[in-house]
Amino acid sequence: MSKENKKEKRVYLDFASQTMMSKKVISEMKKVQNLNFNPNNIYQEGLDAENILNEARLKIARTLGVREYEIYFTGNGTLSCALAIFGILNFYKENNSKNKEYILPHIITSNIEHVAVLENIKYLEKKGEIEVSYLECDEFGIVNPDDVAKELKENTILISVMYVNNEVGSIQDIKNISKKIKEWKKNNNRDVFSYPYFYTDAAQAGNYLSLYVDMLGVDLLSLNGSKIYGPKSSGILFKKEKVHISPFYFGGGQERNIFSGTVDIEKSVGLATALEEAQNKIKNIKILESISNKRNNLLENILKEIKEAKLIGSWNENEWKSEKSGIPRDEREAKRAPGNISIHLPDFPSDEMVIRLDQKGFAVSAGSACSAKSDEFSHVIFNISKNKFKKEESKKIARETIRISIDDSVEEKDLERFVKVLKEIYYKFKK
Repeated sequence: MSKENKKEKRVYLDFASQTMMSKKVISEMKKVQNLNFNPNNIYQEGLDAENILNEARLKIARTLGVREYEIYFTGNGTLSCALAIFGILNFYKENNSKNKEYILPHIITSNIEHVAVLENIKYLEKKGEIEVSYLECDEFGIVNPDDVAKELKENTILISVMYVNNEVGSIQDIKNISKKIKEWKKNNNRDVFSYPYFYTDAAQAGNYLSLYVDMLGVDLLSLNGSKIYGPKSSGILFKKEKVHISPFYFGGGQERNIFSGTVDIEKSVGLATALEEAQNKIKNIKILESISNKRNNLLENILKEIKEAKLIGSWNENEWKSEKSGIPRDEREAKRAPGNISIHLPDFPSDEMVIRLDQKGFAVSAGSACSAKSDEFSHVIFNISKNKFKKEESKKIARETIRISIDDSVEEKDLERFVKVLKEIYYKFKK
């Protein structure tokens, strides 16, 4: 075959959007493929399915360092987020709405949360069911724990701050936020298990950071199987035993009357396997270093070949070029997840760049994949950019930023080819 006719392989660079199931996950799911019966039935097949489900629940609980009855299976990560938000609010309303001096509940969140959190909170705010404090992030996409503490008040019932941002990979100081909340409770004579509760969407964290709940200090936590090499349409909500929530819809009363619907045994096994694999993998520093080094080299080459390109999030251009600051190799102390690059390419619409790269065999995304088909600009990039730029310029930046997310399977030669193609497209079709 001549070089002219040789077709280059496609290269997937959107692991923050979707990961492919690992071999072990596929193998474990196949083992129970023919045992995927309804675990609520009392005949033998149902009882066998219930035992498998309980084993999966226990495996997840052990990985997170919690009790098995604190784990609730949900259909996906978005439903897990909704269950946390609506569940806390509904229980509060059920137990307080009849009081003559009913106080409207207050929720604190950040302005760069995933839409699965942000849109539900905005919906409730619009309906007049809650009041909301939206925390501003800094120019690196980081929320200051002190800002959380400043917004806490008597009617605060929930604080929702995601662990790792899905667009720019910023790692929030969850442990310190938890500490600030506990200090506020102590100073206000609140029991540790009373309002306000701390919730984190940890969908993007499982591949890189420990999810051991006692270390994080959260009351509720969401996970999504498709982000950690598990099956799509699988998710869980961790909820501490003494944190009370009420369902936000009704049906058969599965998952201890909190989340109705027949649980998919096969996907639950897949999720449990994926989570255990992911959390075991991060103990191998060499894997994280490999991903980090590949990401760092990729970023360095992009900034070298495309002078106009700017990194969005942790490490601005001056820091990148400084030998003294550099980029930390130990990602455990970094503020950005190892595989993430969010890059602004001035005067080149991100959706057009995604299409042109796709035509050349590369899969990247324009911001969050969950809103990639929207005509709106990325709220995450906009809110980060407005720390330095005016509103219209921030909107423009948000419309011209692409997200590249890699894992250890991506080869250096493919990343080198990607930079070459990106540069070619940018300078050829720049508006």
